[in-house]
Amino acid sequence: MQEKSLDLKEEVSLLNSEDPAIRREAAEKYTSINMPEEIAKVLAEKLLDPDNGVRDAVCQSLILNDYEKIPNYVVPYTGSTLEISTRNLAGEILLRRGVTAIPAMVAFIDEGDDDDKKFIIDLLGLIGDLSPAAKIVEVLRKTENENVALACFEALGNIRSDEEVEELESFYGKNELYKPTIIEALGKIGSDRAVNFIIEKYAVEDELTKFSMIESLGLIGNEQAFFMLVGELEYVTGALTWAAISTLKKLRDKYGLDVPFDEHMKNAILATLTDAEIEYKRAAANLITEFEDKEIVETCLNLYGKDEEIDYNIKSRFFDNPAFSFPKIADYLKQKPQHIKELLELVSEIIQRDGGQCLGELNDMDFRNLGDAFSISLDDPDEEVRRYSIELLFFINPETALVFLDTMLGDDNYWNRLRVLEILENFEDERANNAIKKLAEDQEEMVREKAQELVSQRNL
Repeated sequence: MQEKSLDLKEEVSLLNSEDPAIRREAAEKYTSINMPEEIAKVLAEKLLDPDNGVRDAVCQSLILNDYEKIPNYVVPYTGSTLEISTRNLAGEILLRRGVTAIPAMVAFIDEGDDDDKKFIIDLLGLIGDLSPAAKIVEVLRKTENENVALACFEALGNIRSDEEVEELESFYGKNELYKPTIIEALGKIGSDRAVNFIIEKYAVEDELTKFSMIESLGLIGNEQAFFMLVGELEYVTGALTWAAISTLKKLRDKYGLDVPFDEHMKNAILATLTDAEIEYKRAAANLITEFEDKEIVETCLNLYGKDEEIDYNIKSRFFDNPAFSFPKIADYLKQKPQHIKELLELVSEIIQRDGGQCLGELNDMDFRNLGDAFSISLDDPDEEVRRYSIELLFFINPETALVFLDTMLGDDNYWNRLRVLEILENFEDERANNAIKKLAEDQEEMVREKAQELVSQRNL
């Protein structure tokens, strides 16, 4: 027994060494070996160590060691009188230890001030276990601090305590500040009572609370919520429109409901596609499949090439009716948008799908307009844009392409000039022959040799 005591005394001495390397090494070994209670106490004290390396080693040992009393010694270091770095380390340890840390945290709640209570309750919510629900409600009923109350609402939502829905509802009208957080909590809990409460209160609330309500209905809403939001599209604006579109998409997918494609829906989708953040734009793009409308197509053109998920959803708009889409794409290309390459790739993909038969659906004016759009891009700074333009122009209107041969031959990318040569192999035309002879003197050896081979084959 005396020997063990001396060993423990020596271990404590190492943890208190003046050399941070020794302190760090002494702390590190407790990640995997039995930890006596005295060592747990000393390690917790080292969360205040001035050396970052020592604190990191201490943190890992206190997270990984299975000694059950570790949280009891760590939780006091969540106090608001300590440096924020110490509090964060203590919080990380407790969070990583999870459910096993809850008893120590619950016991500490009454020891600290309001800031301490909020910090612990936030952690309990992140752990997500139901066991501290009663204690959180107890704090909620007693506190006069708004931040503590908000932390309680959020934690009850995070732990999905459906037994506390009535408790949350009872606080709803006590403070305007509480309403959005309570609604978010009800949305996470997701009971039928919570859905009905949100629908009941929606009409009389301000925009901030309505936004939280709509977002929550995206998680827990039912068919009644879906049709309520469809009716709201006529009246909502801005961020409420975006949230409504996102929630309608979620509820449509969840319940297999039909989205009405009327003017209010169209305008809401357009507003979301134009102004919203990316997550809402993705939802709006998923809802456009039934619209064949100039504004919708133009908005989709502006978005195309900027997000893979949006592209996937809006591409069908262009594939389904090329005769409608191509004129809009041509006009848009002439504006030289930044994402011109992606649009040219789209045109190429549409044409390849049916071997160009879709081009036969265009009238003469739209056909010429599309060719003009490609010719304008022949001097684009991007070599890939120029290559797509060369290929597309030769495919849809070879006569116009031959007119622009000098521009193509002057392309400063030799791969593009080589591509022109490959295309000209299929043309028995004096202008094509002259271009081949010119490229037979190209400064790039690969282009020159290929052109000279063609000159020889054609006896030019």
